[in-house]
Amino acid sequence: MSVLNLFKLDNRVALVTGAAQGIGFQYARAMSEAGADVAIVDINKEKAEQSANELAQETGRKVIALGADVSNAEDTEKMVQDTLKKLGRLDICFANAGISEPDLPVKDIEDYPNELWDRLIKVNLRSHWLTNTTAAKVMKKQKKGSIINTASIYGLAADPIWGCIGYSAAKGGVVNLTRTLGVMLAPYNIRVNAIAPGFVDTGMSEAEQLDNPDPEIQKLQNETLFRTPLGRYAQPSEMQGIALYLASDASSYATGYTYAVDGGWLSA
Repeated sequence: MSVLNLFKLDNRVALVTGAAQGIGFQYARAMSEAGADVAIVDINKEKAEQSANELAQETGRKVIALGADVSNAEDTEKMVQDTLKKLGRLDICFANAGISEPDLPVKDIEDYPNELWDRLIKVNLRSHWLTNTTAAKVMKKQKKGSIINTASIYGLAADPIWGCIGYSAAKGGVVNLTRTLGVMLAPYNIRVNAIAPGFVDTGMSEAEQLDNPDPEIQKLQNETLFRTPLGRYAQPSEMQGIALYLASDASSYATGYTYAVDGGWLSA
């Protein structure tokens, strides 16, 4: 078999949470361009429908939109069942939905509200647990599947610049969840891996928007760029390659690992 054929996803179905925009949308695009039918899941159903229509027209694949709060167990179960009903199977599942710290930089732990901690853990970690285990129930029956989580470099190292407390704790949980489920699901030929992006130009929070005029934010962004060997933020599309690798047979012997795509941040 040609090595390029290892990356093909013909006759497969992928589900991507948090896929209406940003990194999740680029995961979905990579899957559909490689030949898979795709379920785009997002809490914003209207935006998910727009994104699904765009991909379907561009790639000719079947792309559906599903609305779900993936931190809710009932919603997560329903999104998987709806995927099975509408697309027939489930081979690849990206647990990608998440939120960033809404008020950066964080300067003092005493000012950090418990309510924010709870929300970040719920959306960024509990949702991954629910998505992973719900998808795994389907994949166990077919004795094959690939689950890919979205972690972060701040799940692998402390945040020396922005002070992301709850975010870092949740993403660290995603890293170890990936390790644990990678081991536990290996006997079923289900691979579980994670992608840990570095700084990506998604504009998830006001502080992350590169055109933010606040001098303090500009200073911290410059520190971030200086600390990154490649000297720039990534574009969401630059996560497509690693996503396709982990979803496809090209990574058939890879499981339980978190792959950093960070411009050299963790190496510097």
